[in-house]
Amino acid sequence: MLAVCFSLVSVIGTGESVATTETRKYICRTFGSGVVQPFNGSSFYVHSNCPFTLTRFTHNRVECDITTWRGDNGLLAQVEIIINKIRTVLQNGSIMVERKSVSLPYDHTYQHIFHYGIYTKLRSSLLPLSVTWHSVPGGIDTVWVELEQELSTDMTGLCGKHNLPGNKQQLITESVLADDTCQTRDPAFAMNEECRMFFSYTLDCLQARTPHYIQLCEENIYSYEKNKYIGCAFFKEVVQQCGNSSYAWNIWRMVTKCAIPSCPGDLAYVERGAAFVPSCSNPNPRFSDQDLVSSCVCPRGKVLNDHADGFHCVSVSSCPCVFNGKSFSTGDIRRTKCQSCVCHSGKWQCSENFCPSRCLIEGQFVTTVDGKQYVLPGKCTYVASQGLNWTVMIEFSQKAPSLKTVSLQLFQVNAVFKFETIYHTNVNQHNSSILAWLLTYQQLTDLCRLTDHALVFWQSSMYVEVHTSFGMKIQVQTSPEIQFRRVFQVFVATATMTPQTISPPAAGSSKTQLNLLLSPGVWIFTRVPINIHVLVKLNCVHQR
Repeated sequence: MLAVCFSLVSVIGTGESVATTETRKYICRTFGSGVVQPFNGSSFYVHSNCPFTLTRFTHNRVECDITTWRGDNGLLAQVEIIINKIRTVLQNGSIMVERKSVSLPYDHTYQHIFHYGIYTKLRSSLLPLSVTWHSVPGGIDTVWVELEQELSTDMTGLCGKHNLPGNKQQLITESVLADDTCQTRDPAFAMNEECRMFFSYTLDCLQARTPHYIQLCEENIYSYEKNKYIGCAFFKEVVQQCGNSSYAWNIWRMVTKCAIPSCPGDLAYVERGAAFVPSCSNPNPRFSDQDLVSSCVCPRGKVLNDHADGFHCVSVSSCPCVFNGKSFSTGDIRRTKCQSCVCHSGKWQCSENFCPSRCLIEGQFVTTVDGKQYVLPGKCTYVASQGLNWTVMIEFSQKAPSLKTVSLQLFQVNAVFKFETIYHTNVNQHNSSILAWLLTYQQLTDLCRLTDHALVFWQSSMYVEVHTSFGMKIQVQTSPEIQFRRVFQVFVATATMTPQTISPPAAGSSKTQLNLLLSPGVWIFTRVPINIHVLVKLNCVHQR
């Protein structure tokens, strides 16, 4: 086996289209007991406990299918979101992905689910789409679907098409997934004083559309008068779309007696606030005007202490730091083998790391330069590390979970380390010929210069070392099994009057003394850090 270590805005009553400097979003909503605001066209009401396709389409060969079911209380009892065959179900206040309950934030290859103000949002990484919802006791009172661009594809469902107004009855008929246990009825309504009172305060916003919205309100509330979530979800959507400059913005809760949502701990509710609450982990989250929603926020000048339970708000200067699952107060010091760190305002301020960056590959077991560990599948060739003019490759055996070869490509030179041998090739740029030699421990007892940039030597009968001009040391164990270590200490060249050489450590020396020659001339190296690209995660180049 081989092992290795190395050191280194909206229009009320019609489909909602929100224009920004970056993109245009198309929004479809359903709320209350069955109000639907499609991507394009007027809002309408559906009175049914049948499952409905909210929207369905295919974009760039990725299928999206969103289905809703309403319970007898009028609220959404279940929402099913299928994107690229990954099924997410919202039901009874829980989120199930592929039949497994998940907690937030949830990150998946194809989608991310996270808190978004008082809402929850699912954002697809495959489609320009997100789904946002608000859960209340008994179900979900609001769901909206956002498209971040026009889709040149056929779309079905209650949301209709973003570029074409839909016929209400046709949308309902084509979207219902009827069975013998459900019913879809014609909307019924009766004059409702609460609706009439509310819309007397929205005339500045709705104007000529007021009669249409009064009818929607009365259809929405009819037979659900005792469920405050049904009516309040409707009123809230109208006010949110009218905006904070409308007359109803500051008085609608008093008029409708809709309760202010409760917030945990020290957080307070605002109708329009940051969707992402500043916290000790992220005191300055980036967000746009589109991310101002109903939210629970800390008092001005405070951030959420997300390193402790209880939803407490603290000043940034009082934020604790976390290391290895343990919390530290401001001013606390922690020390490790390579550095010491002081907690200051929720962030660690650390001394320079005086230990070399180290990557270790022992068979299939990898320890990365930042200390993470994982296991690689065998039978592949991988890029272990890569810089501007060099690459370290590892190849696994086809017969056993062990390393077969380690190769270093450095400019025009390629050195391959196999069981107890080193194979070296050099491309001569003048005549394109390849010079090659094979070295065993008996043949290479002293150092050998691979190029002006690297020396190779046997440290013992088991270990081969390579020292490079840019501060990387590679150690390969070639017997009994191949292992790889890479130590990365980065230097930068500065001019001097005396040529220097690359030399191996003296026999018995406990400390490596390197004088590195970049090329014939006047160069020496000083301890000034520079950035060199290193692939922390190994990438499979090919599968045999």
